[in-house]
Amino acid sequence: MRKAILVDDERFARKGLVGLIPWERCGFEIVGEAEDGEEALAIIEQHKPDLVITDIRMPVVDGLELIQTVQERMGASVKFIIISGYGDFKYAQQAVRFGVQDYLLKPIDENELMDTLKRISALMDQTPSWTMEGHSILQASLFEQLITGHADEKAQSEAAQFLSLPERKPLRYIALEVNDLPVGCDDAQRSKLMERLKAEAEQVLKHSMPEQAPVIFVRNRSEIGMLVQAGSASISVWAAKLGDELARAARKLLGDIGVPRIYVGSEAAELGHVKHSYTAAMDMVRYKYALDSQYTVIFEAIEAPLQFKELDPALYGELIDRMEEQDNDAVIKLVDDIFGTFREQRFAWESMISSIARCVHRATHTIQTMQGDANTLASLKPIMQWHHEPRTLQGIKRLLMTFLIECMAYISSLRSTTMKGDIGKIKSFIETNYASNISLKSIAKHFYMNSVYLGQLFKKTYGVYFNDFLLQIRIQEAKRQLRQTDKKIYEIAASVGFGNPDYFVSQFEKVEGKTPTEYKNAMLAKT
Repeated sequence: MRKAILVDDERFARKGLVGLIPWERCGFEIVGEAEDGEEALAIIEQHKPDLVITDIRMPVVDGLELIQTVQERMGASVKFIIISGYGDFKYAQQAVRFGVQDYLLKPIDENELMDTLKRISALMDQTPSWTMEGHSILQASLFEQLITGHADEKAQSEAAQFLSLPERKPLRYIALEVNDLPVGCDDAQRSKLMERLKAEAEQVLKHSMPEQAPVIFVRNRSEIGMLVQAGSASISVWAAKLGDELARAARKLLGDIGVPRIYVGSEAAELGHVKHSYTAAMDMVRYKYALDSQYTVIFEAIEAPLQFKELDPALYGELIDRMEEQDNDAVIKLVDDIFGTFREQRFAWESMISSIARCVHRATHTIQTMQGDANTLASLKPIMQWHHEPRTLQGIKRLLMTFLIECMAYISSLRSTTMKGDIGKIKSFIETNYASNISLKSIAKHFYMNSVYLGQLFKKTYGVYFNDFLLQIRIQEAKRQLRQTDKKIYEIAASVGFGNPDYFVSQFEKVEGKTPTEYKNAMLAKT
């Protein structure tokens, strides 16, 4: 049974209509009566009737003003019949312009009113009931046309009617975005979760804005979109309060599996300008990294712009060095520093993509030089595609740390399986090239190894530090030349890799306990 309301300042006229017409046979029941337009507005908002039968001449708010106000607030979902003792054509013209279904003169003809009621009821039977509970595909289509700016005048009018939106009042687009969902969360799980979130958000809107019918849709795998009329308080107070309530409800439902973010777009002056509010809300998504601790981002609250910057290039090299050294604490600190820089210096989204990609590429390059296959890393795809899914700054940081830790484990594994054979090659290389200007760092670079790790591996394998081993080889060769040749001290020094003869003499004495000259003289004394 459809709901109807009677509005007339003459009480006996109202009661006469109630008793005169067999309302149920005509498809309606009277759920309320009002004696003026102001009282009628309150009853209409409370009962949300299908039909309002109103006198055109009333104190405070007349019938035409009542119709116009209801259509602004609720769209064209409420039908109207005007009754009046005035056969003035200008009122009929205005009534038609406002989309009134019929205009009847007092005294009311019972059969005429019944025919009108039956006709309107039959029309409603033929026309789908455009409530928020039904025909969601068309409603969602109208919603998308509005926010993307593709709604022409007809679509805007239909949206006002079928979504119960005012055409001439300010509106705001609000997005509820779900961040940091688990990588393995499939489409079915997401869909179920988003529908539950929508229901929670709808309850928040009903509680916070009881005078408005919620206009809310699941737009995609991670976003719920809402169109609301702004509250009477200042935007910062109103939006912050509503955003906090939405975030609180979403956080309670999500628990540990996701993090909500609320974006409040700019004010659209009327229904046709909703795209501007939507675009502004989507721009706010870019600020969530600079405002990582905030659950609600409001268009009017943004002060400083985002920055297109690069990280210090030295950071990338240091990060890879610490990874190769298996220094987990140092890697964690460097990643903390990187993400602290993103937040504090307000890095733009594009700059973050570039910086994180460089970290990943440097790590995978290291693996490739060690004859490894970075594509086998389970964490590679999630970190390379982090910007394809909504993530908070902390969520991105966790993805990067997971990737770097897996890289470190893989590097360690590669070393344990391949470097054991290579250490023998390195020892032979030293024995062959000792006369050259070689060092632990240059040899590590030659063999694509970390110098610190090479030093540790060399000591573990041969029981002597690299520098001591190199010095021993050089001194042994110098002794041989002192015994078997007439070369000068400076010539021998150069031939075994010492550019400074004095330094050669000091190192020789350190190892042998005597200078090269003393060593040679001792050999000659025995002949």
